[in-house]
Amino acid sequence: MLGLIFQPFHPRLLAARKKRLETHATLNRRSLSQEIVVALEEKYPAAEPDATSDPAARMLFWLAKRIRRRNPKPGTPRDKQAALYERIAGDIAERMKDIGE
Repeated sequence: MLGLIFQPFHPRLLAARKKRLETHATLNRRSLSQEIVVALEEKYPAAEPDATSDPAARMLFWLAKRIRRRNPKPGTPRDKQAALYERIAGDIAERMKDIGE
């Protein structure tokens, strides 16, 4: 599969930080858990695999690199777009590995 592990995770958050996350989660129509995962994915995007053979994944990584060259501020639409491209490309690369095995 994709190496996903579903185990309960209960971070300890300050009340003010939790409230901010809940507000953003509501605005983005996500659960608190989903909002935390999205924030972590944006902050720590998947690294590009060394040898991605899939053309779609290579194209998405290339687009993300072009966006990141302009150093978009964290949380801006351009930064989110680059993170999305990286996530999708990483998923494609992982799935192609599964198919190839």
